[in-house]
Amino acid sequence: MTKYRLHYFNARGYAEVTRDMFHMAGVHFEDVRYELEDWIKEGSTTKETMPFGQMPVLEVDGEKIPQSAAIARFVANELGFAGKSPVEKAWADAFADLYKDFLNEMKPWAMIAFGYPGQSGDRGELKKTVLDPARKKYFKLLSKTLEKSKSGFLLDSGICYADLMFFETTTSLIGFESGFLGTDFPAVTEYFKRIGEHPKLKPYLETRPVQPK
Repeated sequence: MTKYRLHYFNARGYAEVTRDMFHMAGVHFEDVRYELEDWIKEGSTTKETMPFGQMPVLEVDGEKIPQSAAIARFVANELGFAGKSPVEKAWADAFADLYKDFLNEMKPWAMIAFGYPGQSGDRGELKKTVLDPARKKYFKLLSKTLEKSKSGFLLDSGICYADLMFFETTTSLIGFESGFLGTDFPAVTEYFKRIGEHPKLKPYLETRPVQPK
């Protein structure tokens, strides 16, 4: 049996989508969590053991795979969350790329809101000029896709790793901006509710550690 070890900080962040899929598939993995203080402390050699000197990293029978998107895509293909046909797999990847576009567009706001050192700017102003326009743009695109979906998710065959990407980030954003989800995109609101209540995901969501801020 394949042995999986997922290395990441003691937070959701870039590893949570992969954790979601392991739990949904009922596949055992070792959830190796690191405290940031231990990662950056003088004399620590942990970074040197990671292929690119960063995390998350997924070990598959001892082989270390870096980069969150590569890890999520690999696990999705292994566990059945990447689409059922070549065309669906391409669409899953396209939605994952769309998700990365969303992250890039909201980044100036996120750098301030999440407290990254050395950043300057007014959070409230950046919400209006950066976060809100990005939200509107991508929620429109999600709504358009969901209107045509046969499953209620991005792919007609059912939930995929890209659904989880949008869900996890939106869940985190609601923690920073309580009104982020809003009421102007009802299809998107129902979509995220559907993901959160997915019978294979809900038990994990109800028991996972509280997200540190």
